[in-house]
Amino acid sequence: MATNQDAEAHLKHALANRYRIEREIGSGGMATVYLARDLRHEREVAVKVLRPELAAALAPERFLREIRIAANLNHPHILPVFDSGEADGFLYYVMPYEEGQSLRQKLAREGELPVGEAVRLLRDVVDALAHAHAKGVVHRDIKPDNVLLSGRHALVTDFGVAKAVSEVTGRDKLTTVGVALGTPAYMAPEQAVADEHIDHRADIYAVGVLGYELLTGRPPFLGTTPQMVLSAHVTQAPEPVTKYREAVPQGLEQLVLKCLEKKAADRWQSAEALLAELEALATPSGGVTPTETTPLARRRPRWKIPAIAAAAVVVAVAAVAITMVRHESVPTLDPERVVVVPLNNRTGDPSLDPIGEMTADWLTEGLLTLTGIIQPVPSEQVLQLLQGQAGGSVAPEGSTQGLARATGAGTVVLGSYYIHGDSLELQAQVLDATDGEVLDSTEPVRGPVQDPGTAIGLLRQRVTSILAARFDPLARTVIPAFERPPSLEALQAHTAGVRAYVDGDFTGAIRELDRALELDPTYVRASVMTISAYSGLGQPAAAESLAVKTLRSPGDLSPYDRLRVEHLLAGLRGDLMAGFRAARAAAGMVPGGTIHYGAIGAAVSVNRPREALEISGSLHVPEGLGGAPLFYYDGIASAHHILDEHREEQLVARRAREDWPGLLPTLAYEVRALAALGDMEELSDRIEECLALRPERGWTPGDVIRIAAGELVVHHGHSEEAQAVLHRAYEWHESQSSAEAQSESGRFDLAQTLYLDGRLDEAEGLFAELAEEFAENVDYLGYLGGIAARRGDREKAHQIDQELRVFEQPYIRGQHTMWRARIASLLGARDEAVALMREALGQGVGYGPTLHADPDFEPLWGYPPYEELMRPKG
Repeated sequence: MATNQDAEAHLKHALANRYRIEREIGSGGMATVYLARDLRHEREVAVKVLRPELAAALAPERFLREIRIAANLNHPHILPVFDSGEADGFLYYVMPYEEGQSLRQKLAREGELPVGEAVRLLRDVVDALAHAHAKGVVHRDIKPDNVLLSGRHALVTDFGVAKAVSEVTGRDKLTTVGVALGTPAYMAPEQAVADEHIDHRADIYAVGVLGYELLTGRPPFLGTTPQMVLSAHVTQAPEPVTKYREAVPQGLEQLVLKCLEKKAADRWQSAEALLAELEALATPSGGVTPTETTPLARRRPRWKIPAIAAAAVVVAVAAVAITMVRHESVPTLDPERVVVVPLNNRTGDPSLDPIGEMTADWLTEGLLTLTGIIQPVPSEQVLQLLQGQAGGSVAPEGSTQGLARATGAGTVVLGSYYIHGDSLELQAQVLDATDGEVLDSTEPVRGPVQDPGTAIGLLRQRVTSILAARFDPLARTVIPAFERPPSLEALQAHTAGVRAYVDGDFTGAIRELDRALELDPTYVRASVMTISAYSGLGQPAAAESLAVKTLRSPGDLSPYDRLRVEHLLAGLRGDLMAGFRAARAAAGMVPGGTIHYGAIGAAVSVNRPREALEISGSLHVPEGLGGAPLFYYDGIASAHHILDEHREEQLVARRAREDWPGLLPTLAYEVRALAALGDMEELSDRIEECLALRPERGWTPGDVIRIAAGELVVHHGHSEEAQAVLHRAYEWHESQSSAEAQSESGRFDLAQTLYLDGRLDEAEGLFAELAEEFAENVDYLGYLGGIAARRGDREKAHQIDQELRVFEQPYIRGQHTMWRARIASLLGARDEAVALMREALGQGVGYGPTLHADPDFEPLWGYPPYEELMRPKG
């Protein structure tokens, strides 16, 4: 398989006579962009090269003809096309290289724009469209990514590219190569339903979406899947702009909403007409009422869709969504992903119900021997979906279809079991999940009712053989010989333990999983989840001991389970990179499963937030099918935060709050994003909600408020706003009962607030009490060192630094060293601080939003060695 480096080397050779390719500077759904040197004219240019699979599906002559039409556009707000061509299989076009940022980058960094700036940029975009439309060219993909900023002005890029692709490929080819004709968030209703008669008014609609986002910081329609967004464009009314930003003038709001009318005939009928209104709004008088609108107060666009028509729209949207770019859509069902559904009990005896789940678990365990050929969905993920992770579940009567959608599995194994005399009879079928077609089935297998392991073992071997033969006939030669599953009682205990773990009952999980091992000492797989349960209970010594014992056990572990144990053990020992590698390898073996959630967190902990988001993209977390664990949202929200993608972080936080309502951690994710964005109004609302919640899961309202205050200082220097926020924390502290306030956690919470607020004398008194009572807690000693350093008391700070250097506690994993780094930072010893930070990270302290926004490291902000250490590595 060719690598990206191979492709780039091939491209360099193909274009060597005209362009010297220097480096890749961007990529998208249709093309990769390279910075290059135009050898003929001695200038820097941007060379856009179509994706190879797309280029292979196109007719080069027709594509290049469409690009030539766009190249004839000559306008100050249109980025021109210098050149285009085909070279050794590559289709490319060449544009000027603009060093400025895209409008997407500006929005990601700043959020909503000042009204005047938004109007000015919209005017430039519409001016470009008016020129193009007069030439008969429709853009079809207006979005912030395709608007470049040059000084105070906007340049529209990629004119004609979407049309060029659509004109030379049919729907079938589009499905094959995975090309999106337009971007879901900006597509007009007629594009969403694949109307063949799309004209320039689709661009007018996209301008409305763009304007809405410039003014509010968000597009008018959001959804967790492209299909949901497309459906919203067709069936839902956008909220008034002023719901999100009251300061937007009424005339400007009406202009944007008229662009967003569902029917093209109800929108502005030309870019020229729209341009005139924008120019009027941009004049010093400002905010005039558009001449083609009736001055109604803050209305929504008007339309009604009959129920039957709405149903037809949903079908049309579902059809066109197939053409979405893979990374922008819910992945299609993959035939190599296999999900095993618990077998149906047809015996008439409810006491035999557990056999269905146990058989599915053992069949899945057998399929794990085929990783690399197929991708079995781990049985614990199936159980989570059936049981419901966050209040939802897969309905029993729809479990087959629901599990396929939830896991992306294109192949489903299901079956039933019966009683024949003294025998238990099992039979399984293999189905194509896309259409329900039966691909294969096993002959019935039998074994004693009192010992179902005999029949289950036989069924496992036959199902494994069927799937091996289907996907790789040679694999049949390496299928293990018949292997009996563990005893019925051990399987029952294991299933009960997994259920308890899914419910968060770690003590109950350990009890049942230990019982499974007692009943069948060869069943070492039961230990894997027990290790996680011990970690969840805060018992790392027990978890490490069991992990070592499990890896040394003479019993067999599948490669997948072995990697899971290695991941857990590395984390316990502070080797975060080894833990990440093991988790990533395990995640690559099977789709979904708890190891993916662990891999997301592990990627963040080693400062690889982009890889965390890539891993999350392979998961299927549809609404109503159980949602996701809380640490899934923690991982991806943290990844976005580290990358300064705070709008995306806010969307993740909102989804987390939908799946886990009323929890402090999910509220903390949104508070962190809002504070980073400087959205004080909404932040105040969230803090008000926070104050009404009780401490839980190790979080208090004080923790959430301190996060907000720290982010305000880090991102905006909002010292006054930060202090005002901290005073809300004092309100919460004062509302606590005397017993709560005097508890260890109550005093620690207040002491941290005082420390962040600069009330060092009061903070020192509390931390000194805590350090004397709880000498094993390194944080109390560390804060005392931080207070000394903040005061400039070098003698005391150095004394505490030495105490921290020799501080010994099991599983401390570098926390003491990180406190020494904070003290060095506050004392101005920048080189020493960075060296200690690097040492602490190597000992097991993980990267994360808290570390990136730690006010104790403010003296290091902007210091190159520190910035390089904190720069995301992947």
